[in-house]
Amino acid sequence: MRKLSLILSILFLGLMQTGCIQEEKEQEASINFKVENSSVTSISILKDNFTNANRLFENNGRISVPLTDGKGHWSVKLSKPIFVTALIPDAINHETRPYVFYVSPGDNLDFSFDSKNVEDTYLVNGIGSENNQPAIQELFKDRSDYKAYRKDSLPANVLSAIKEISNKNQKILADYNSKYHPSDELKEIYALYVDYIPMQKYIIFKGQQPYHIREPFTRNEDSWQAIEDSLINRTPVSNDKMLVFDRYCYFLGTYLTRFKEGLWQHPERLKDYYGTANQEEAVKMVSKDPENLLREKIIEKHFTGKTAEFLYGTLFKGAIDEKEDNLPEIFSRFKQQYPQSQYISYVEPAIQKIEKQRARTLTDKMVFVDNSHSYQTFDDILKLVKGKTVLLDMWGTWCGPCRSEISKNSEAIKSHFKDKGLDYLYIANYDTAKEEKWKELIAYYNLTGTHVLANKALTANIMEEIKGKGFPTYAIIKKDGTFELSEAGYPMKREVLIKQIEEALTD
Repeated sequence: MRKLSLILSILFLGLMQTGCIQEEKEQEASINFKVENSSVTSISILKDNFTNANRLFENNGRISVPLTDGKGHWSVKLSKPIFVTALIPDAINHETRPYVFYVSPGDNLDFSFDSKNVEDTYLVNGIGSENNQPAIQELFKDRSDYKAYRKDSLPANVLSAIKEISNKNQKILADYNSKYHPSDELKEIYALYVDYIPMQKYIIFKGQQPYHIREPFTRNEDSWQAIEDSLINRTPVSNDKMLVFDRYCYFLGTYLTRFKEGLWQHPERLKDYYGTANQEEAVKMVSKDPENLLREKIIEKHFTGKTAEFLYGTLFKGAIDEKEDNLPEIFSRFKQQYPQSQYISYVEPAIQKIEKQRARTLTDKMVFVDNSHSYQTFDDILKLVKGKTVLLDMWGTWCGPCRSEISKNSEAIKSHFKDKGLDYLYIANYDTAKEEKWKELIAYYNLTGTHVLANKALTANIMEEIKGKGFPTYAIIKKDGTFELSEAGYPMKREVLIKQIEEALTD
């Protein structure tokens, strides 16, 4: 066995030396910017693809290119082509416009424009310019949002409009190829992009229709779904080659969410995702975790390769500090499947934190109000906390934003007001059937304070009285029984709430 291994190693080195196998060599690629009639001192570039861990988890794919007298230079070492998006300043509309470059090793592009007449003055010259002429930018423009079809109960009209746009895109690409003779690689990837647009546009539109027309959509859902299925058969959603496009990456997240919601609406389909479980067992499993585990099941069944890996990344990114249910178990399975994934080092610290929090238990500082089902009005709550200054948190175990705000702010607020006379009241809403989960999360987030499990009447009355408009809602109850809604907004501006509480404590 060792002799065979040695022979193979010698053979491989020989092939390398003779050129039969070549390592990818990096070459420098650059873009030289020239901006006229603008006072901006830099141009921003999005270099990293959205699948890159640094960009996905830290939103850190942006590079600033300094400009001196309107001129700037950016370069990078490449072994293969990448897409780069420059954010172009528009001096007239006071906004930025994206310009998408396809940059290959060895390219040296000269890019200029007048910021007072941006799109009409784009000029691209130099090595690689055949791949980056302004005409190709037409493929990235949203020429219709299909608002005219939002009241349609059947999909024929919007499908026809989407096909019309697709035909225009096909012509744009054909004309570009004929006029500028771009590289074969660019022709191939843009042809794939154009093919995928109808499927993406249709699925995004279809996903919004239940909220626009409700019952008429439900009545005709089979017709809508049949078209989606036919489009997916032609251009399967899972395609690693498409990951170079940010729009496709954003679409994947939307698709996964819509697919999950579709399974919520059709519990009879859930058994197809939970092994040998029957429908009743599958529904019960989903009721315990309708988010993370279900997303994992969808990814497992419908996605492969880098596309599946990326969707796991979005799952972790969206769930950490919000709905962490089952994340350690999902992460363990993910590591087995993708042991070299770039996402592991970003996710692992959060998983370790989750596991530590899981070990927490209920304490005597977590007080549960007896017979809380008997509380019907906000007045009942005011009597409960009479003579105290209280921070009221209207939350729910099902509410991702509620859990996110608790995770990010609870400990800091309690640390700031330690021994200063502030009490805490947590009222869980729409959770009367989830008492076990409710107590589990109280321990998990270390929610010291008083806890009420609200019935629907109490929830409705409190939200009406304090003028709450959604969850989470925070309010401050003063010793004299008066109260005021938090001014901290969402996401919470913690310093605003702290100042408001301090003023309440001094009244």
